[in-house]
Amino acid sequence: MVKKAAPKPTFSSLQNSDRSSNATVIHSSFSPEGCHNYCIVTPGADQYRLRVFDTATGNVKNDYEEKGADGRWTCVRWGSIVEPGVSKKKRRSDHGEQSSPVLALGHSDGRVSIYSLAHGRVIHELKGSHTGKVNDFCFSKNGTRGFSAGEDGLICEWDIAQGVEMSKFQAETKSVKKVQLNHQETMILTAGHSMKLWSADTKELIKTFTGHASAITNVVFAANDKYVISTAEQDRFINLWDSTLDNQQEGTITALTLDNTVVNVDVSSTDAVLAISEDGTAGMWQNALSANASTGKSKASKKKRYTTRPCDCPVKYESSREENILIPLLSGAFTPQGQMVLARGSTIKPVFEKIDFQNEDGSLKEKDLVMSRAPVSGFLMDEAEQAAENVKATKKAYNEASVTVIGTTDFGMATPAVAEAGSESEDEDGEKGEGLSGERTLAEKLRDISVEDSAEAKTKKTSKYSTPKANSLQQMLIQALHSNDKQLLEACLQFSNVEIIRNTVRRLPTAYVVPFLTQVIDRFHKRPNRGELLLEWIKAVLLMHTAYLMTVPDLVQKLAYFHRTMDERVSVFQRLLNLQGRLDLVMSQIEMRQKYETEDLSNEATTVYVEDEEDVEGEDLDVAMESDEDDDDLVGEADAFDDDDEEDDDEDEEGLDSDMSDDDDVSDDEE
Repeated sequence: MVKKAAPKPTFSSLQNSDRSSNATVIHSSFSPEGCHNYCIVTPGADQYRLRVFDTATGNVKNDYEEKGADGRWTCVRWGSIVEPGVSKKKRRSDHGEQSSPVLALGHSDGRVSIYSLAHGRVIHELKGSHTGKVNDFCFSKNGTRGFSAGEDGLICEWDIAQGVEMSKFQAETKSVKKVQLNHQETMILTAGHSMKLWSADTKELIKTFTGHASAITNVVFAANDKYVISTAEQDRFINLWDSTLDNQQEGTITALTLDNTVVNVDVSSTDAVLAISEDGTAGMWQNALSANASTGKSKASKKKRYTTRPCDCPVKYESSREENILIPLLSGAFTPQGQMVLARGSTIKPVFEKIDFQNEDGSLKEKDLVMSRAPVSGFLMDEAEQAAENVKATKKAYNEASVTVIGTTDFGMATPAVAEAGSESEDEDGEKGEGLSGERTLAEKLRDISVEDSAEAKTKKTSKYSTPKANSLQQMLIQALHSNDKQLLEACLQFSNVEIIRNTVRRLPTAYVVPFLTQVIDRFHKRPNRGELLLEWIKAVLLMHTAYLMTVPDLVQKLAYFHRTMDERVSVFQRLLNLQGRLDLVMSQIEMRQKYETEDLSNEATTVYVEDEEDVEGEDLDVAMESDEDDDDLVGEADAFDDDDEEDDDEDEEGLDSDMSDDDDVSDDEE
């Protein structure tokens, strides 16, 4: 059966809570020894958020956000250091000392913070050497030393316990993106666009590699330190380099290829390579380095042929609810037990799974590892807590006050009696049967009791949700701030009536103004979606207690972070206004076009007055009149000419007649 290729995640699929993407992940990785912990860094409103999960239970062990400083870390790296006061359950180092996992957090001002998972805070600060931001950091095995790579091209060696610089050297003229120690801690690998291998003792250059066309993002030594694996930005190739000292070739041995950019890579002790791509799928290569081990010293001098190799086993998760929908992978690594651990799903609550990918003989179990899983939904709610709340809501406690105890008098039978004389006259309804018994039946009494109980319960229910007064809410707020009761403070902040908020804040004593403002601003940073409601409280405090706040000496320092947050959010409004103006222009043009298309243009004007054409028509009229006068003159001259012709004709005729008469006379005479 041939499976259809799953489509790449689109923008609409990324908005679905069931399918999260690693596009919003700043960093994600497993702890190097045993993969017991998983670290993920996600962007917040104004700073990054670091969370550490227990891969066995899936619960959050640490949740950290740096306050009062630059909370956007430039690098995050795992390590372990020796520190006093850790639990006995922590593993021991080779020398019998207790060590605990830590995270190195790089900053843009050149500092490196060492965050301890056991303490839940920063325990060491390394600063004073780098002039620019720190791009990477790596620990030694015993956790006493560390190496940092900076934007200034320096590699600094640190004594972590003392927080002082031991040595430093210039590795690049430009920035160094990655730094890594080999397993024997005899060589240091630095990477920018190219890669260089240095001696850990003398800090001398040993070997240079050509590297990648773009900035390098991952460098990993093989288990035997004979090969180095590297990946780069916007590069789907995983390059393998020979790091042995007897081979001075600068080129790559071979390249492993995926269909998309590689974001995470790991190497096992059996030379298996696992790579995670940015589209949420993975690829695995079995014996990726063993194929090159046969090229020993005899072939070291020969130039090796550059080859590419696709993955031996594609790895991906598909949703069991929808067809051809991928569940993205966030990270992956190999365990010392020979298993593969993967993190998938949402960045809020990822799911971890260990997979046995190979048989006992070392062969792969599957050539195409496609796993169908149900996507995690409702990860913002705790299922166990929700079930407990449902049981608590349905289970009602026994209330003796609402119980009616029926005595023996309620079961007494009505005895017949003779009606009094005035009973019939006093009976307005005229019913004869009622006069026979003066008592009510048991059914009627029970009906009245149930009606009274329901009416009383209804009254209590409606009064429970009545709007509190400002003075009562003020007392609740003071009690919450005085006792540091977060739950009670949250109950006070749920009210959104502007009038009640302002009256409550106006009655708040000045001693509680700054603590209350600090609490509200802290909640505003953690939950940006509550900004509309919390800003009403913040605005009320700033308006009602302006005079007192002006006297607080360190108010500017306390409100500086809040002011920077508001500036960053308001900076987006100018772009939105520009977009709104363009959209208004387009919509007005469309509206005008539709308006002109609907108008009736068949009624055309009968006379059109054009100012420039008036003179032309007048000149044409004068020319026409002059031509008419000329025509009249010509006609008159023609008539006169005709009259002259007629007179000449008459004269000619008379002359001819006279000639003819003369001829006649001559002929007569001749005769």
